[in-house]
Formats: sequence, structure tokens, C-alpha cells
Amino acid sequence: MVLGAGNVATHISRHLHSAGHYISCIWSRNREHAEQLAVQVGAVGTSDPEEVPAGADFYLMAVPDRAIPEVAVRFSGSDGIWMHTAGAVSMDVLEKDFRKCGVFYPLQTLSVKKQISLKDTPFLVEGGDPVTTGMIQTLASSISETVVEVDSARRLALHLAAVFANNFSNHMVAIGEKLLKEHDTDLSILLPILRETFAKIEELGPGEAQTGPALRNDRETMEKHLALLKGHPEWEKLYTFVSRDIKRSRKITTIDPERGDDQL
Repeated sequence: MVLGAGNVATHISRHLHSAGHYISCIWSRNREHAEQLAVQVGAVGTSDPEEVPAGADFYLMAVPDRAIPEVAVRFSGSDGIWMHTAGAVSMDVLEKDFRKCGVFYPLQTLSVKKQISLKDTPFLVEGGDPVTTGMIQTLASSISETVVEVDSARRLALHLAAVFANNFSNHMVAIGEKLLKEHDTDLSILLPILRETFAKIEELGPGEAQTGPALRNDRETMEKHLALLKGHPEWEKLYTFVSRDIKRSRKITTIDPERGDDQL
């Protein structure tokens, strides 16, 4: 059964259901949300802890990180394998409440409104003992081709890397969109360069894919950019810091004639 009805719960529930797993119940503090998801996977939806059935093989806690301890205490002592889906929460948070516990973490950005296949999504799993770990791996393998056993400390580091690569890069695009709107231009004009950026990252790696004025130490261009950002002091600081870090990471202090062309 699944506890939660948000982004992660929705995607995992749909994929487990499609893979032939029986989901007996969807529990959420919001009964309406629980019932909406339950309809999609042939389950019962409820917000009443007393209606959560006993006897399930797995209990998947796809709830906000801060809610995991509270939910664990509410169902403390229950049988079955209890798992959370958080990247930055240790498995230890479950050990005092459940005899069998683990982690079932999809390393992916998930939104209810966007359909996605989890086939190539890495699932980082952990179990309190070898048998439990094996059962969690088997469950994850039914919806993903990439299942990796990762302890809590390493999973936290991978979660941090994902925040930089996904959340921060998305925020940079959001800033770009706001700047475009200030100049009566739509985000669509950036989509080709975004597609090419991530295609190059996949093909060449981020080090070789990096371009831009900071890499070339093009101070004249950077000063022009900073002048445009005078009305946005936080973005001005961000531009300065990121540019400095790009230069530091590549140790470039002069324009490289091999790269000093018009590439962004």
C-alpha cells in the first residue's frame, strides 16, 4: 500500500499498478487526493489511519521529508516492509518503529501533470538487512532497469548533486524567462539552446560542454551583463558568483583563442 498522494506517490503508484502489483490502499491526510489516486490504481482511498489495512508486503511512505517521523510513529509496530522515498532522509528514521524497513528513492524530477516512464530512472534502494534489501530491489526492478543499493550517507550526496544539476539549473532558466519577459520575448527562444546544452552534457560531459563569457574571461561582455542586472541585485550577485566559479573551476584567466568566437 502507499501512504501519500503527491507527485512521487502518484508516479510510483501508477507504475507499480501497470507492472501488475496489487495496491490495496492509498492513504493521505487529504482524503480527496487519496481517493483521486486510488481510482487510478484500483485501490481504496482514505485519510483515516484506522482504515489502513494490515498484512501488506510493502508500505511505501511517499510523504514530505518532514512528515516521515510523524507518519512512522502513527503506524509504529506494523508488520510488512516500511519504506520512505526521500533522498535526504536516513533509513534510521524508520528503524525504531518498524522491524523491517528500507528506502525506495527514485532519482528523478516528478510532477503529477507530466507523464514519465520510470524505466530508465535510477532507484536508489536500501534495506535494514540483506533479505529486506533483496525484496526491495526486486520490487524496484519491476518498474526500473536501474536499481542501485546505496546507503543513506551516499544517497544524501547523490541527492545534493541532483539538486545542483536539476533544481538549480531549472531556477536559472526561470530567471532567464523573467529577463526575457522584461524585453518582450518568450521562453521558446531559449528552448533550442537548452536542448543542445543537455545533449552536449550527455555526449561530452559538463566540463567539455561549458561555454560562455566567464569561460573565455570576456570581461567586457560580463560588465555589460552586470549593467543590465542593476535592477536585480540578487541576480547580479548570482551572476558574479557563478561566473567566478566557472573561471576558478577551469583556471582560465585570459581569452583562449581557440574558444574566443561567438559561441555562447
